[in-house]
Amino acid sequence: MIEITTKSSTRVKDDAFRFGKFSRRDKFMIMTKPAQATFHQNKKRSRSKPANPFLPLCNHFLSPLIPSSLNPLAPRYSVAAFTLVELLGVITIIAVLAGLTLGGAGAIRRHGATSQAKSEVAALQAACQRYFAENNAYPVTTSVDPSSSVTPTAYTAAGQILFTNLVGSATLTGTTTTKRYFEPKATMVNTTASPNYFIDPWGYAYGYNSDGTNAPLIWSTAGQTTSAGTNKWITSWPKL
Repeated sequence: MIEITTKSSTRVKDDAFRFGKFSRRDKFMIMTKPAQATFHQNKKRSRSKPANPFLPLCNHFLSPLIPSSLNPLAPRYSVAAFTLVELLGVITIIAVLAGLTLGGAGAIRRHGATSQAKSEVAALQAACQRYFAENNAYPVTTSVDPSSSVTPTAYTAAGQILFTNLVGSATLTGTTTTKRYFEPKATMVNTTASPNYFIDPWGYAYGYNSDGTNAPLIWSTAGQTTSAGTNKWITSWPKL
């Protein structure tokens, strides 16, 4: 029995036979030594320092005496919060979005009111044509001239004449005394005055002017109360 101690057992037996010192009948017992740790590995292990056993004791006695904000041994916790610049940026974005939303909503309301006024003017004009077909004349009133009167509060008297002739009664819910040529919606009629009169989506009376023979002029000031806004009027005649 031959005992060989080496760091690695790879090819030990073959090397012994190669030099002719041993024969194939000889028995070998090969023992391998464990590899030694290298120098840099031992150096890394030696760098770790044992925990200071006095640190928990000092923290225990100092915590009641020193506020946590001044105690260097107290644990620090990071608190997530917004800065003033971030808050101002968020407020600015919200203000811009609110302005865009309100501005868009206002434009949609104005567009809807304009479209409604155009359809109501056309409906009143058609009702006047039906009245003319039956009576061979239009409801007569020349008290309001669109070229001179631009105040919708002055249209009430002419509007009452138009209302009583087209609806056939002095009020919307009253008993008709003549044929009804127009069926207005309740939102289109001012019922506080008697007789009632037609109002536009802005709450003002519709303007009406006719001498009985020529086609009547029907218009809405679209909420304008001065001559500076006549270009925004909705009229039954084509505007130049």
